[in-house]
Amino acid sequence: MVPILNFTKQAPQLILSILISLFWVLFLWNFWARGVYALGINGSIFLLWLLILFNGLDTKVRIFSVPSIAWSLPLLFMVLSFAVYENPFIKTVNILIMPILFSILINYNLAKDDKKKYWSLNFFFRLTARIFSPLTRLLAALGAYNQLIKLKPNHGKFFKKIIVGLLLLFLIITTLVGPLLASADPDFASRLNYIYQWLADIVSAELFAQIIVFAILSVLIYAVFLSWQKPVDYNAPAKEKNDQADSIISGIVIGGLLFIYLLFLWVQLERLWVNALPVNFKDVEVLVKDGFWQLMFLSVLNIVIFLFTYRKTNFIVQVILAVFTIASLLLLAPAGYRMFLYVIFYGFSYEKFFASYTVLYCAIFFAYLIFKILGRHQVDVIKFSFFLFLWMYGLINIFPVEQFILRANIILARNPNSRIDLSESKILSADVLSYIENNGDKDFMKINRHDDDPVDWQTWIEDRKQILGAKKWYEMNAVNIFYILNKN
Repeated sequence: MVPILNFTKQAPQLILSILISLFWVLFLWNFWARGVYALGINGSIFLLWLLILFNGLDTKVRIFSVPSIAWSLPLLFMVLSFAVYENPFIKTVNILIMPILFSILINYNLAKDDKKKYWSLNFFFRLTARIFSPLTRLLAALGAYNQLIKLKPNHGKFFKKIIVGLLLLFLIITTLVGPLLASADPDFASRLNYIYQWLADIVSAELFAQIIVFAILSVLIYAVFLSWQKPVDYNAPAKEKNDQADSIISGIVIGGLLFIYLLFLWVQLERLWVNALPVNFKDVEVLVKDGFWQLMFLSVLNIVIFLFTYRKTNFIVQVILAVFTIASLLLLAPAGYRMFLYVIFYGFSYEKFFASYTVLYCAIFFAYLIFKILGRHQVDVIKFSFFLFLWMYGLINIFPVEQFILRANIILARNPNSRIDLSESKILSADVLSYIENNGDKDFMKINRHDDDPVDWQTWIEDRKQILGAKKWYEMNAVNIFYILNKN
């Protein structure tokens, strides 16, 4: 038996883990069949319960206390977004990144003197790696469940005899007595078949699957609770020491890249700041999409270089690094301008919206670095980059993204020079169903600059209504509910 420390104090968390798992099996089971469209109010409640469970990890430190709210509020936005919007793109991304964000934020919140810690790469990776720590506590979680259902020896024998008796009775009736009596009386046979069917409906393969998932999920959730109780054991320095990177090597690399960047900006100045896009769409993709992602990759590379050299070399290299950071921001500007032209001519999509948002993130990041460097302030680069990402992504979860995309495309499509086909907005979900249903037959909703064939929204409307009609009440979100109330 694996010992469980302070089990009596942790019993409420164990019971809460069971209730959370039971809630998932009862109210989120349709996720296996219909994916993120089955996630609505139920998804937010499930995640809120998890936050309540993790909020009890340490009585002295609370996730939603005043000192921690700046880190926890964006996470709450992500949790609530399931109950507000339909947006399948953001929900899918949330499923992928929220476990990582939970791991980093909760464990950082519980770290000793967390607000004073400098976020080195080692510290960041240790926070991220805590997502795997529950695997080391699975046996302890199983032991806790064993203690929860453990009976006294005499009681245990009594219940075992009841279970064995019921099993024998069931086998005798279903395999021997039931068939014999059914063959003797047709009326009894029909009634017995009804009972068999009723039992088959209850004891189904789906029920066994739900029981298995419930057991696995409850153990795993409680294992997470057990593993995250102990704070991250890491004595991070208050700040990074200088001269941790070789100044000569760093100076050569940064100076060389800076020269190449400046040469590129000078040679390509006229081509970068184009006023229009080519007519051929393939040329557009080469100019905008390929060029955009190449410049974005360079921006990420520049962030990494900054991370490994900031305040780790001598003064001269730090001056070069400051100019290098300014050049990085200048490289980002034409990438953003190209994406701006792409949107103006072809309209928004999920890809173009979040690509534009990524440009904004990098611009804020580099501008902040430049401000801090020129002001000779110390910058916790990893901590700031993560904090900025957390807030920008958290805000986008409560922003009506699909409403923005649709309405922006409608406005842009009115420009005679645009090449927007509003039918491409059919990728959007029921977040815009009410608007399209009310305006789909109007001329401004039928614009197609691609081949001038008027856009027909009727099939899209019926598809979204079908998805909405298949939802149970707890799978709805606020947008769905408002639509139904307005229709009634």
